[in-house]
Amino acid sequence: MPEAGPIRFSRRTVIAAIEMMEPFNHAQLTRYLLKLGSELARKVGEKGYIAQRLNKLIALAVDDLPPNYAVEGGEVLQDVLVENAVSLLPGYGYSDSATEEELLYLPPRAAEFLRALERDGFTVSGGLLRRTLPIDIGLPTTQSEVDRLLVKHGFTVPKGQLEQAIDAHARGNWAGANGQFRPFLEGLLEAIATKLAPSAGDPVRGLLAIGFLRRDLNERDFMYGLIKRLHSEGPHPGLSGDEDSTFRFHVVLLSARLLLTRFDTWATA
Repeated sequence: MPEAGPIRFSRRTVIAAIEMMEPFNHAQLTRYLLKLGSELARKVGEKGYIAQRLNKLIALAVDDLPPNYAVEGGEVLQDVLVENAVSLLPGYGYSDSATEEELLYLPPRAAEFLRALERDGFTVSGGLLRRTLPIDIGLPTTQSEVDRLLVKHGFTVPKGQLEQAIDAHARGNWAGANGQFRPFLEGLLEAIATKLAPSAGDPVRGLLAIGFLRRDLNERDFMYGLIKRLHSEGPHPGLSGDEDSTFRFHVVLLSARLLLTRFDTWATA
């Protein structure tokens, strides 16, 4: 089995990849599973409707089996499922990134799968899966860590705002997603400041005063600038809603991980 490493694809992406097989009949699904290995085919079984068998595969792929579970040939199951979904896209791939207009003409499950890939830092070009960033910054792992720390420290309001933003992005509702990114970041800063600097009026200034935000890295101006960039008027003129909303998601997620991992250290010190 491959060694455990950073999660390559998020839970939502793996589920969207499996949903791409909904048009399969029983013979096609069974044949595909057998190619991945008789053990996996046995675990999924042959009973029930196609939707029930796919639900079983989802449960195995994202919950029951380890993320690095290897199929026949040694490849990671989640990677194989995503690559299979790419091969099922209409036209077997697009240009460097599908435009909003192109996504409108895609079957809903295909559009949702592509949006999930974008959130993980991938795109499909010429039928091949490609990274949208020059290096792997571990976005799915980052999201899992952010979710874990939000729950651990009881930050329920910011957690709900982030979930609403992701749900809106998954539906292609860019304005709805953008409208939650700034409240999420501001709410997270306020929640941290409430626990560490409760007497401060402005969370950013309060966290700077106690040294939580670093002066040497100019983090005060960075946070103010990021909050201003996330203004909830929607996508800026000249930028596609898809690209801008995905950018906001990535930068907010990475910033949230920085704040939460640092707070986790302070809280347990």
